[in-house]
Amino acid sequence: MKKRPLTSNAHLTVAQSIYRPQIGVALWKVGDRGLTGFETAAAAGLDHVHVDLGGPNRGPDLTDIGILAAFDTTSRRFALPITALAVNRLNDLGLTAPKGSKEALEVRRSILHAIRVADRLRVPRIIIPGFRQSLVRTSRDMARTAEVLRFALGPAQAAGITLAYESGIDSERTLQILQAVGQPGICVQFDTGNPAIYGHSAASNWARLADVASPDVHLKDALSVEGDVPLGDGVAELELTFIAFAHQPTPTSFTLEGDYSDDPGPRISRDLARLKTLIRRSMLSNCLDCPDERRHVSASMYR
Repeated sequence: MKKRPLTSNAHLTVAQSIYRPQIGVALWKVGDRGLTGFETAAAAGLDHVHVDLGGPNRGPDLTDIGILAAFDTTSRRFALPITALAVNRLNDLGLTAPKGSKEALEVRRSILHAIRVADRLRVPRIIIPGFRQSLVRTSRDMARTAEVLRFALGPAQAAGITLAYESGIDSERTLQILQAVGQPGICVQFDTGNPAIYGHSAASNWARLADVASPDVHLKDALSVEGDVPLGDGVAELELTFIAFAHQPTPTSFTLEGDYSDDPGPRISRDLARLKTLIRRSMLSNCLDCPDERRHVSASMYR
């Protein structure tokens, strides 16, 4: 079936038209994954950025004092707050590594480094990813993941930082892990593309996870585990997901996480325009349940 283009001239209610989520970008998907990403994000008119702790094969290493200072200075210069710090090196080490192993010890060191860096940069949230070597496959993996998250909670809470767990597993196992952690202070970093990559429905996952999800959502489309595609061109069923967003706790911000490694400015602008269309359409869907007496305004108010 041929897809309809992501365009709409729909009308919204006054209440819905004031929905103005913050929009940012994950810098580890932009160009050189470094400081030039701030300028690209600022030129696109974005509100915030997410950055990666970095390290071997992961871009600038923020555990380096000079690099950390440069990120802090550049964030201030472009007035682009860093609202999340991802510890993507954990995907290379493994949250599920056997207790006491070299990898497990490095996982804990990396998390402690991330907490110190986030505290220095005034970052409110750390993202703990569960992919590749950290992907949950067995009940033992679930137990190890919960144990690591429990370890991270103490120092994170002491610094006033929230932990967000992001993975490709289904909502049921995600909730089981959070329950196994057994402590407040951790949420789910929801991503619109990951469910499709791992064979799940994003809309259904959101229905189960909305109450424990971060108010910020990572936004990408997907064809397969090999990579992502422009918003609306993949199999992530984004329109259904945004309808789910409109009918349950609504995200207060979105962070673009498409492939912006080459030609980042135009690619970000393209996905930004498509995101705004998805928001308009989801508002229209939600509007069908609104009282008829509410005054309507043009959807073009969202820009």
